[in-house]
Amino acid sequence: MQFRVGFRTDVGRKRAQNQDNGAALPDLGLFLVSDGMGGHRGGETASSTAVELITSQARQFEKQTDWDPVQVIIKAFQFANKAIYDRSVEDPKLQGMGTTTTALLFKNSTLTIGHVGDSRCYYFRPNAIWQATRDHSLVQEKLRAGLIGRKDVKTDRMKNVITRSVGFEREVHVEVYQMQVQTGDTLMLCSDGLSGMLEDRAMMDIVQEQLFKQGDAQKAVDELILAANAKGGDDNITSILVQVI
Repeated sequence: MQFRVGFRTDVGRKRAQNQDNGAALPDLGLFLVSDGMGGHRGGETASSTAVELITSQARQFEKQTDWDPVQVIIKAFQFANKAIYDRSVEDPKLQGMGTTTTALLFKNSTLTIGHVGDSRCYYFRPNAIWQATRDHSLVQEKLRAGLIGRKDVKTDRMKNVITRSVGFEREVHVEVYQMQVQTGDTLMLCSDGLSGMLEDRAMMDIVQEQLFKQGDAQKAVDELILAANAKGGDDNITSILVQVI
């Protein structure tokens, strides 16, 4: 399977340090975004560890015959979770660190999505956008319970509180989605520095113009980050755009 890919991470306008990390590895069919939490050192340590270990585990598992992408995702996330948790226990300066992580793993025509936290995966077709993952956050729980409406999600005071992360607790539950993909299907991974600043329609318009019309995935990602910064750039911003070609 071949891909058209754009990838960029940006510190944003308000933060001194970028605690986001990501990887785009077309040779493995693996793409992931992690958004760290836990203080100056902890957030960056957690997110970089998750990206490094999930990537290394995927490389090892894919050497096996008839590897199962669901098991690869789950075991790689769990391996990273244990490493981050153990390090936070050993080093008081890293106590409480963790990271969101959302990953795409392609095998033949099947896409497996692994998801923990509130970084997101979106699915695009021309003039259409769908959020493929469900946030593990308090505001999402309030929305599901009917305590707030969709118009309140971006302004709710709990909007940045996540209910699940990689490395914060000894065990982690990885939410897994699968779908069949075909030529033209487009997925975007992003940290909440992007999704929290831009409405779905604004993201769709940029992807429509730069990718579907112009065929430039990197320009689409660059424009998305410029737009998020223009809206205030309140957080670190990471985006990976992947189109099956």
